Amino acid sequence: MQIWHALTLLMSNVVIGLPIADVALIDGSQLNGELTSMSDEEVKITANGQVQTVASEQLQAIILSKKQATIPEGNNITVKLHDGSKLRAKSVLATATTARITIDEELSYRFQSDSIASIQFKPLTKQAQEDYDRILEGESTGDVIIVLRPSGAIDELEGIVERVDNEAVTFNFDGDRIPVELSKLAGVKLLQSGSLERSKTTCELTDLRGNRWRACRFNLNAPEAALEFETGLGDKISLQLDQIQKFQFASRNLVYLSDLSPENAEWTPYLTGRLVRNRLNQLYAPVKDRSANGGPIAIGEQEFTKGLSLRSKTVLTYRLTEEFTSLQLTAGLAAETKGRGHIDLIILGDNKQLFRDSITDPADIRQLELDVTGVRRLSITVDYGKNLDFGDLLHLGDAKLIK
Repeated sequence: MQIWHALTLLMSNVVIGLPIADVALIDGSQLNGELTSMSDEEVKITANGQVQTVASEQLQAIILSKKQATIPEGNNITVKLHDGSKLRAKSVLATATTARITIDEELSYRFQSDSIASIQFKPLTKQAQEDYDRILEGESTGDVIIVLRPSGAIDELEGIVERVDNEAVTFNFDGDRIPVELSKLAGVKLLQSGSLERSKTTCELTDLRGNRWRACRFNLNAPEAALEFETGLGDKISLQLDQIQKFQFASRNLVYLSDLSPENAEWTPYLTGRLVRNRLNQLYAPVKDRSANGGPIAIGEQEFTKGLSLRSKTVLTYRLTEEFTSLQLTAGLAAETKGRGHIDLIILGDNKQLFRDSITDPADIRQLELDVTGVRRLSITVDYGKNLDFGDLLHLGDAKLIK
């Protein structure tokens, strides 16, 4: 009996499956060690028996897995929550009060139905997606079904969405309950309830199935190797630690350039007339938080969740309305340029040169930390190099302003 009691005590103190975390701080420094504790206020990292406590406001990112997040095959449904979370699902069942979102045969999540902002049932063409997104961003006084016409055109109709299942959406239009087959719909937009309470989230969590969660109220369950947390809407979620890719923190002390709207953004091709240039300007405009080629922002061996993808010649101008002290970024040519790219990167603060140099190869990576104290207008130019604009695609990873 005493032996069994001793074994039980030993097992209760065993911490299994705690991941090794790569931690990036907003000051540019990095930590590496076991993630042993996590709350909204701080995290604890253990390395070589030493515990280091880091306040959440000093965190930029925590990487738990170097695996690429991959959306499971067949998860064609996109669910957005009112707190900004975005999930990819195999199926959705929603009633007036509760919703079940199924990720795969062994994993589903339950939510209050009021948490759901929209459900897109299928992939759309580029034009249809733009029209769909425009409806999501627009004002409405009720729920909206978004109809996909055989021609590919998008229409919308306001009413009340009463139920969503694998076959149809039950839609109440002027008192008539109409079942609308999913095959005829692009998606639904659900009106946010006035009584819905929203909490401030600490970070965005990305899992290895490609779901992005706005998360807060963490509890690291070490014996189960799981992280329990809540969405910004109070829905309780539990994820195994080995299924979490990363945490991206939104600190009050930094702002990512990709989250700002530039005062002016201009792209000019080396050749072509005005009419062609206007069309190309739509195709080759600056891209935020992904590569202009569609993949992640990759510089060398590192991938970034935040950043800009810019072709030559691009000029971005930002008006800074807050007091920032430094601009930090990693600059490098996209790997797919394969040595053909050659750009000049020019950064000005109030027309004063802060940085200027040529980047000629994907292996030519620049880590920049520039003093922008007192700067009110920041300008970033990606100019033509020696190869005109052939192969010019520059990535600015984790481009951010620090207070």
